[in-house]
Amino acid sequence: MANFISIAQNQFELVFNLSKEIWNDNYSDMITQDQIDYMLDMMYNPERLQKDLDDGYQWEFIYHNNSLVGYLAYVMKNDNRVFLSKIYLKTTAQGLGLGKLALNRVKEYAKTNDCKAVYLTVNRGNEKGIRAYKKVGFKIIGEENFDIGNGYVMNDYIFEYTIK
Repeated sequence: MANFISIAQNQFELVFNLSKEIWNDNYSDMITQDQIDYMLDMMYNPERLQKDLDDGYQWEFIYHNNSLVGYLAYVMKNDNRVFLSKIYLKTTAQGLGLGKLALNRVKEYAKTNDCKAVYLTVNRGNEKGIRAYKKVGFKIIGEENFDIGNGYVMNDYIFEYTIK
């Protein structure tokens, strides 16, 4: 059983600690530890999380059987699409169908808000993520290299799911 619970300001430290666990378990073979540490600090500091909330992002914890196992963040953009900024699960929660449930939640949010699509970016080296997105109907619509500062560049695919 999965539950999605909105993240509040007083839970930012919990978001950071969860992201640190997930990133270190899942991405150390794709990017360096220095880059992981840099990105965690950049994307999960309290000011950034508060800005996301202020900008209309929906931040939610993912619980499975009453255990916190992940999080997601998404926002409706001006181009009538929903940007899925973050969807992360602990390694122990992967393969249980929770990612699919979370993606379906975002697709429903897009439908409810009359959006035409959901899009996201994924590291080109993230084979597990790429397979998962393709499996649920996302298509690669482009590639982008994002300069994230400190000499780091993210080489990503842009995926999109068209709302029918």
